[in-house]
Amino acid sequence: MTRIIAGEWRGHSLPKLRGGSVRPTTDRARTILFDTLRDVREMTVLDLYSGTGALGFEALSRGARSMVSIDSDRNYIRQQKIWIAKHQKPFSAYIGDVKIILRKLKATFDLILADPPYAEDLSPEVLTLIEQHSASGTIFVYERNKRSESPLGSQLFELVKEKVVAETRIQIYKAQ
Repeated sequence: MTRIIAGEWRGHSLPKLRGGSVRPTTDRARTILFDTLRDVREMTVLDLYSGTGALGFEALSRGARSMVSIDSDRNYIRQQKIWIAKHQKPFSAYIGDVKIILRKLKATFDLILADPPYAEDLSPEVLTLIEQHSASGTIFVYERNKRSESPLGSQLFELVKEKVVAETRIQIYKAQ
């Protein structure tokens, strides 16, 4: 069972998985990620390919101001909505293709989390849309298979940290 690691909701179980191909970020990887980020208080968070919402909910637990969640699986978003209703923090969720939804969103975010299926890297189109939702100083966290070493190919984001935890490569970028 996946739980929140730290903050206001420490120890609370996250939405349960029912089928599908979601690979939640492990407790160890989330601990390393958020220890590296240090302070997410008052940040606005965009969680792409959110699955259970583990990354975004961890940020909310640690003081993030709000979260927008996007996933193509209706069941995962439904589970997230049920979970967040008990925790009462600003939250919006969208079901569908990340590209289509990002084209419609107008906001910029302080922290963008992307954990796409390991079989897919971010397309140049999705990266461009992520850049459009970023401001100077936005932090972009990209989780991918540890064997994926290709550069991000962004003119906006600069790699500031990279960690490998088990099968996951966590890359932390900052918008210039």
